[in-house]
Amino acid sequence: MHLATYIKGFLLFLILLQSHYALALESISIVTDDANRSNPISSKAINEFQSLMKKACNCDVSINNENAQILIQLPNINLNRSNLPKTNDKAYAVLRYPAHHYKWTSGREGSKLKLVLETPSFQGISFGLYGLLQEQLWFQFYHPKQTYIPKIDNWPLTENFTWEVNPRFEKKGFHLHTMHPIELTEALLDVNFSNGIQEIKIYIDWLARNQQNYFEFNLLESIDRKKWVSYIKEAVDYGKSRGIIMGVDLSLHMTQQKAFMLYRSFPKSFISKKKQIEKNVNYLSEAGFEVYNVEFSTTEFTAGNLKKKRLLQLYLGELLEKKGIKLMGREHVVKKDKMLIGKKQKDLNLSPEQQITDSKRGLLVHTVMFYNIFEENAPVYRNKNLQHMLEIFKSEVKKRETWYYPESAYWITFDNAVPMTLLPYLKARLDDIRLMDSLGAEGHITFSSGWEWGYWLTDWSIARWSWNQKFNGEKLSNDYLEYAAVLSQDAAWTETMNKMLDLQQTFIKEKELIRYMAPLSFSDELPDFLNLEFQPKPIYTNKFLLNKAMPYQLDTLKKNAVEPLIAFTDSCATLIAELGIITELLPNGDAINLGREFVNGLRITGLRAKHRAYILSYLIEKREAGIKKLEFSDPKQHLASAAKLREEALKIVKLQEANYRYPEKWLSEIFKSKTAYDFGYLYTVADLHYWKREEEQCREKKYGPFFMNIMNVWRILGIVN
Repeated sequence: MHLATYIKGFLLFLILLQSHYALALESISIVTDDANRSNPISSKAINEFQSLMKKACNCDVSINNENAQILIQLPNINLNRSNLPKTNDKAYAVLRYPAHHYKWTSGREGSKLKLVLETPSFQGISFGLYGLLQEQLWFQFYHPKQTYIPKIDNWPLTENFTWEVNPRFEKKGFHLHTMHPIELTEALLDVNFSNGIQEIKIYIDWLARNQQNYFEFNLLESIDRKKWVSYIKEAVDYGKSRGIIMGVDLSLHMTQQKAFMLYRSFPKSFISKKKQIEKNVNYLSEAGFEVYNVEFSTTEFTAGNLKKKRLLQLYLGELLEKKGIKLMGREHVVKKDKMLIGKKQKDLNLSPEQQITDSKRGLLVHTVMFYNIFEENAPVYRNKNLQHMLEIFKSEVKKRETWYYPESAYWITFDNAVPMTLLPYLKARLDDIRLMDSLGAEGHITFSSGWEWGYWLTDWSIARWSWNQKFNGEKLSNDYLEYAAVLSQDAAWTETMNKMLDLQQTFIKEKELIRYMAPLSFSDELPDFLNLEFQPKPIYTNKFLLNKAMPYQLDTLKKNAVEPLIAFTDSCATLIAELGIITELLPNGDAINLGREFVNGLRITGLRAKHRAYILSYLIEKREAGIKKLEFSDPKQHLASAAKLREEALKIVKLQEANYRYPEKWLSEIFKSKTAYDFGYLYTVADLHYWKREEEQCREKKYGPFFMNIMNVWRILGIVN
C-alpha cells in the first residue's frame, strides 16, 4: 500500500468515526470454543483483544454473545494438527513453526456484522486478532511501553471485504544485543534487577502484538550462575505461552565483551573442552531455550583453528539435537581473507555423517548499520560492500536453514550514541526484506541496539513489513515511512519526513558524510597495523591532516566533506523548521509528542553535521597556516562556534531525556553493568561526549585513542574482567 493510500485510509477512518451514517457501536462479541480459550497462545490474545477493544469503543465486548452487534468468529482448531509444524519440504533440517497464515472475511448476517477468521493454528488466531487490531482498527503497538488506542464510537470497517495475510518469513523477530547496555540488558541478565521479569514480559507482549514469533538476547559470563537459570525460566516459559520461539545467543569461546563461553581455555585438551560444553549445555537446557545462536569465533577478525572449531561445532550440534534444541550460527561480514588469524587454514573435510550433522546447523547471514545487502557502496569491516554476504546467503540457503540478520541501529560510535536519527535505516531494511522474501529466507531476525531517538520506528516497521497482505484480492505494497504516516495522521508531516529521508540518503549515505558525522571508533586512532575498520571513517586521519596533508588534499576535503556538511545542515534546517510547525498542529497529543521526538532527533543530526564542519575547517586551516609558516590561532573561531553549537544541541538532549520511556539511570548514567560497559547506552548522549572530545582533541593536540576515552578497552577485549 502506498503512503498516500495509508493517509487517505486513516482520514477515511476518522470521517467514518464522526459520521452519523456509520454504525454506532454498542456491542462486540468474540465467538469461540473452549479449546481456543484454554490454549495459552490464543486465550491471551482473546483476552487482550477484549480488553483493548473495551478501551477503544467504550462498549460491551463479550465472549460468545450471539446477540451482539459485531460478531468476531474464531475457527475451531483441529487439536490433532494445529500444533504440528508444517511439512518439511527442504533437503535439510528446519526448525518448524505451526502454519499461521490467516484470512478475515466480513459480511452481514441479518442485522449483525460478522467477521470470520480462518487460520490453521492457535498461533494464527493470536496473529489474526492482533493483526485485525493494528492493521484494520488502527491500534498502534509502536513501542513496548506505549500503545496508541483509537477512539471508536462507530464501527469503522466496510460490511464486505476479504483480507488475506501471509508471513513473508516463517521465523520473524528480534535479537536484543545485550552485550551492550541497552534498555533490557540488566533485566535479562541480573537476577536482582527490580521488576526485571515483568519488564521482559512487556517486551514479549510487544512481539506478540506485532505478530512476531522469535526472540533472543546475548547471554554474558557475568550472570549469577546459581540463580540465573531459574530466574530466566519464567520469562522463557511466558514467551512460549505467547507463541514466541525463545532463543539465546552465546559463544563457543568468544573473549570479547563478556560473552558466555561454552568452554574456557584451560585445561586445553580437546576432551576437556567437550566436557565443559556438555556441562554448560546441560546447565542452560534447564531454562528451556529452543534455539542456541552460537558464535564460533574468538573475535570478529579471527578465525582460530578451523579444524578443532569444526569438530567442537559438530559435537555441540549432536548434543543439542538430542535435547531438541536448534543450533544456529552467524556469518560475520568480515571476509575470510581479511581475518587476522587463521586465513591460510583449510577447512575440515567432513564425512557423510558429519555433513548430515552439519546441515542441521542453521545460519544467520549478518549485515551491519544502515546498509543493505546488495548496494554498491558499504565501506564497513574492511569491505567495499556487503554483496559477498548476499552470495553466501544464496549458496547456504540451498544447504541449510538460513535466516537474514540485519541491524536496526549500531551502538558505540555510529548512530544512537552520538545521537543521530538516521532515516535511511528504514529504506535499507525494507529493500532487504523484499529481496529476502524473494530468495526464500526461512527467517528474518533483526539485530536491535536500542529504541530511543526514533529507533523504535525502525523495529516496529520491520515487524509489520514481515507480512504480505491482500485486501479484496489486491496485494498491498509497502512504503519506507508508512507507519510514521499512520502515527502522524497528517499528509504534510509525512511528506516532509519523506524529503528528510531523501536528503539523508543523498548526503549521509551516497555522498558519504557518515564518514565524518560518526565519531571515530577506538581502533580508528590506533597505529596503522592495528587499525581495524569497523565503520566508515574519514579519508584522512587528523594526524595526517595536521602534519602531512598537501594543499590539493585539503582542497579535496573542503569540497567532499566541509561543503556538503554545510549544505546538508542548511537543507536540514529548512525541513526541520517546516516539520516543527506541522508537528505542533498534529491531531492529538500522542502524535505531537512523537513528532517532537523526530524533530529533536533530526535537529541533532543536522547540528552534528555542522559541528563536524567546524572541526574539519579548524584542522584544514591549521594545516594551511603550517604550510605557509604562519602563526595560527583559529582566527575564524571554529572551535568556539563548535562549542556554542554543542551547547545548543545539549538543550535538545535535555528536552528528549525527559521523554525517555525507561528510567534515565538505566540509559544515561554510570552504574555497575553486567556488560563490559559501566554505563547506559545513552551515557555519551547526555553530555555529547564525542562532540566535546573532538573539540578538546584540537585544543590539546592529542589524537590518540586513549584521550578522553571512556571505554575499558581491556575489558571489552576480554583481557581483564
